[in-house]
Amino acid sequence: MRILFYLPVVTPWWFANIVSGVITTLARDHEVHVMVPPLWRGTGISKAEAPHIEALPHVHWHLLDGPDHPQLRVDASAQDDLIEFVGAIAPDLTLCRSADTKTPSRFPGAVRYMMEGGAPPFDLGNEWLVLKNDLFDHGFIPEIGPDVARALDGIGRELWDDMTARITLPTRAEFRAQARIDDGQRIIGLPLEYEHPENFFGQHHAFGSNADMVRAVAAQLGDETALLVTHHPLTERHGDVGQVNAAIMQHGGRVKLLPRTEAHGIAASDTTQAMALHCDGMVVGNSKSWSICAAFATPMVRLSAGQSAPTAPWINAYDRVSDMIHDLDLGTAKAADQASARRWFAYHILNAAFDPIAPTVRAEDIIARVNEPVDPARWDDALARYHALNPPAQLIKEASYA
Repeated sequence: MRILFYLPVVTPWWFANIVSGVITTLARDHEVHVMVPPLWRGTGISKAEAPHIEALPHVHWHLLDGPDHPQLRVDASAQDDLIEFVGAIAPDLTLCRSADTKTPSRFPGAVRYMMEGGAPPFDLGNEWLVLKNDLFDHGFIPEIGPDVARALDGIGRELWDDMTARITLPTRAEFRAQARIDDGQRIIGLPLEYEHPENFFGQHHAFGSNADMVRAVAAQLGDETALLVTHHPLTERHGDVGQVNAAIMQHGGRVKLLPRTEAHGIAASDTTQAMALHCDGMVVGNSKSWSICAAFATPMVRLSAGQSAPTAPWINAYDRVSDMIHDLDLGTAKAADQASARRWFAYHILNAAFDPIAPTVRAEDIIARVNEPVDPARWDDALARYHALNPPAQLIKEASYA
């Protein structure tokens, strides 16, 4: 099999800790080509990645270092020479770390996007991957038969009970007191996405910036509503939160930042989870925060740009803030179907998300996730890997996958 890695927005960390391991595994049994640009705005590779390249001399490396290489990060679909080059390679499968979907859509063979495998409130490893048909297609399950559906539902209930037994969050009253929200005041949550020059996935953001999103959402809320905002942890660590903080201050207390700090009695990693659990509705973009809303049956609005962000119907996501507010006023706001949520989390943990550098992962295991996205034969290993990260609060019963 001929496999192409197309990596225009891979960061050095991703390359060293995740992608190079996937390349190593697949190159043991298959012909592998890697197309990657030089380092620019935090994406691509530099001399620091040379040891990973030198360790794989049997891999075909293609450095895309032409003068127009910055355009690879945004949209290179008009670069016919690139398309012809890929056509000459003729990959059977292309694995992308790309924020641009137009260019890979012109490639021959199957195309999948390597995206983060996290699905909070379930705890998966930071290095886990999922191979997606699109960048931000949230909540979809491939077609399955009734027997597999019943098996997923059974394991999903067990995973769900285990997760709820493990998770520790403040009560609604405690949260409102910690967030300084008046009794009776409606809460709308707004978890922001990673904002940094290296994050080219931001081109699919519904707004020009996180600050613009804060102002736009706040403008649609009345004085009886508090808008609670959380920064993305990577923005706090590596980015500039000044413009967002300034936008929050412009609203005279109607918009509040919920810091990721132990001082408020909420574990830093659980801040957005606590907000999703206790807010009346939440506004999300393309981040993983949607799955917290789905788990906690919190009404959500999904705001995204472009065609790379479809949302599964069972999530019942609103397209407009005003529509959710209208239904909240009437007491008829829609939330994710909980039986479907449990099934999706079970599908995701058992079939889709995986640790690409685990010692047990082989080339055929990775390729099988493309050809057979649902396969009960991998469930035992998936459960073992999941419980290695999350020792069960209760023993998981033996499950039949027949």
